Amino acid sequence: MIKWSNEYSVDNETIDKQHKNLFEIAQKAYFIVDRHVSVSDIKLVLIELFEYIKIHFKYEEEYMEAIGYPDLTQHKKIHKEITSSLIDLVKNIKTINDLKEKLNIIIEKWLVEHILTEDMKYHKYEEENRSYQLVMDDTVNMKKDLFFYICNCKKHKLPYHIHLNICNGKKYICKICKKELVEL
Repeated sequence: MIKWSNEYSVDNETIDKQHKNLFEIAQKAYFIVDRHVSVSDIKLVLIELFEYIKIHFKYEEEYMEAIGYPDLTQHKKIHKEITSSLIDLVKNIKTINDLKEKLNIIIEKWLVEHILTEDMKYHKYEEENRSYQLVMDDTVNMKKDLFFYICNCKKHKLPYHIHLNICNGKKYICKICKKELVEL
């Protein structure tokens, strides 16, 4: 049985945790098959897997939309195919051996292969765009922030545009003490 490995990480704490949970549920399904349990007991575990997959896919798709992932539509199609395959599996279980075989295919082909290929695509996209986004986020945050300067008489709170002017060499003088403002 395949276990979680850091090579499956997409460097997103929530998604990695969800992937780990999917591995745990898949392991539970795999191990229950080896016990003497009824097909209905096995179906319950598969339904748990299916329900969690729906939650995970929804979150993952919202995340991809938030980072502006360009292949979101294709990724959503793949999610629908996986969901359909799992529904078919649950509906068409005839024997325990049949289930084992199909479950192994789903775990190996979907869980591992999907994470290592499809999910790594948005991970790579996010990584390549992260530094740009951090710069943009910092710029947006700086525009909202106040910058602190002092003179001989008091502390001044200056908006971003004046701070930029000072950084570019412009001098601002306090109206009260007539001294140049200096950044704290």
